[in-house]
Amino acid sequence: MESNTSDRGISRGEFAAFRNEMRECMQQQTELMRQMVQLQAKHHNLESLVSRHDKEIESLEKRVLPIEQNQGGTNVKTQYNRDLIWAILGLIFALAGYAIRGS
Repeated sequence: MESNTSDRGISRGEFAAFRNEMRECMQQQTELMRQMVQLQAKHHNLESLVSRHDKEIESLEKRVLPIEQNQGGTNVKTQYNRDLIWAILGLIFALAGYAIRGS
């Protein structure tokens, strides 16, 4: 007994081919879903890492900013010390020049 498409709709061969094709598609979809879950996990891990780095950078900036301000001479005490050093150096050079001329 031969089955053809006009009598019964589809043949066993067509159904088997369709079933195999569907199985392959479902396997591909499952693989894609697995990859998507992996990518989402990696994305989440990277977001967490970036967030941690941002917090670390902020804490470092809070610690480094006062040090940079002190080194840059923006602190009043630093400016006073710098001016005092220049005044003392000027006095030393003036005394040295006077001593050299006096000899």
